[in-house]
Amino acid sequence: MRANLSTFPLSAVRNLGILAHVDAGGPVPDALREEAQRRRRLLEEAVGELHPAALEEFVADSTVSAGTLASALRDLTRTGEAVVVLCGSAYRNRGVEPLLDAVAAYLPSPSDMPPVRGVDGAERTADPSGPFAALVFKVNSTSTGRLTCLRVYSGTLHKGDPVLDAATGRVERVARILRVQADRHEPVAAAAAGDIVAVVGLKSARAGTTLSAPAAPLVLEPPVVATPVVTVAVEPRASAQTEKLMAALAQLVEEDPALVVRTDPETGQTVLSGMGELHLEVAVEKVRRDHRLDLSVGRPKVAHRETVVRGVSGFVYRHVKQEGGAGQFAHVVLDVEPGEDFEFRSAVTGGRVPAEYVRAVEAGCRDALADGPLGGHPVTGVRVTLTDGSTHVKDSSEMAFRTAGRLAVREALRASTMALLEPVAEVTVTVPEGAVGGVLGDLSARRGRILGSATRAGTTVVTASVPLAELFGYATRLRSRTQGRGTFTTRPTGYATAPT
Repeated sequence: MRANLSTFPLSAVRNLGILAHVDAGGPVPDALREEAQRRRRLLEEAVGELHPAALEEFVADSTVSAGTLASALRDLTRTGEAVVVLCGSAYRNRGVEPLLDAVAAYLPSPSDMPPVRGVDGAERTADPSGPFAALVFKVNSTSTGRLTCLRVYSGTLHKGDPVLDAATGRVERVARILRVQADRHEPVAAAAAGDIVAVVGLKSARAGTTLSAPAAPLVLEPPVVATPVVTVAVEPRASAQTEKLMAALAQLVEEDPALVVRTDPETGQTVLSGMGELHLEVAVEKVRRDHRLDLSVGRPKVAHRETVVRGVSGFVYRHVKQEGGAGQFAHVVLDVEPGEDFEFRSAVTGGRVPAEYVRAVEAGCRDALADGPLGGHPVTGVRVTLTDGSTHVKDSSEMAFRTAGRLAVREALRASTMALLEPVAEVTVTVPEGAVGGVLGDLSARRGRILGSATRAGTTVVTASVPLAELFGYATRLRSRTQGRGTFTTRPTGYATAPT
């Protein structure tokens, strides 16, 4: 288990802004100085329990010097045995300098980290003289051009160098290299291993793209993008702006891979999906502001799923089609039952269904799970077992068995007992003690299930599991119930059965 180490050195008292007259340049009160010394002592004891060098100095001198303490904290942070915690407020500009100092003092440098490993097992160390390799983590489209933000893992990138996207085989040339500091872009001639820079001139790189030297291709594992769970319909109020809206949304998706844009096949509406209500609100506001579009936004919809509660056994399906020439024949017998995600098994014996046809049946089953019988939602939590089947000498083919697998699973799902699933999130609400009752009642009204609560220093932290569909507008409701003093965070946790 990792330890949390709260740093409270005397030098940070002024930056933390604990007392107003300290900010005004007044002397540090004795009580405050004694409290800081007590916290420092606790920090030395905590570090001494985890770090041998700090413990040796603490035993010998009854204290730990600043140098030894900083070195010990750096070692513990690198190994993951401890986490350094600092206090501050970005809104009031308190504690920012100690935080930046702590980043430089305690976090590992690129040379301290193990070699990065590609998907093929190749390794690259943080060596500026090695072959170039970098990972694109963000793309920004600005008025001055397209900025591709990347982190250099190995080698050195110079202005004008060609770089290879090993996944697509495309080679592009870097026109400029910029060091980004807030809204300032400083041109630099090169970027070495460990640097984080933005480059100009790349047209096809996306977030997650690996850039490498053309002579030493490498593909790094891209960041994992979670599946969107909230959806809104986005339309321009003027039909003449439809093309402009699609271009703006395409640019938005390019910058943020967690967003997905698609056209609803039933309604024809343009649908924008993301990770939460606030995520979509920010995205829509950015389109309005940057592209000067007047948009109409529909109420967010959550991404439901369907699952099997009670399946069917021995479901027989024959796919026979004869319209002149070669026909199609496939005979399958399936068991459909509840499972984890999607699982396909074959229990066919005696070669009654050849292996290549078994793979075709599995592909057809996956096709059928794209839309379920309840509302056309994707199906999850199902196990399909191919138990028997038969073939025709001339008319059987992989296409015939794929079609049979798809149609058989669709019919079997209609004959099964199905349930609708809705996404749920773990909500952590922090409110004053006096507002707990109202908050608990509101969570219950939103079909929330209370997981626990804890009270400390006049503040109560409530944890609950709430359907995501019930959290729309919760931020405004919580502010009104707590006079603006309540805060909350959410974390998607999966799916649960929706009420019928």
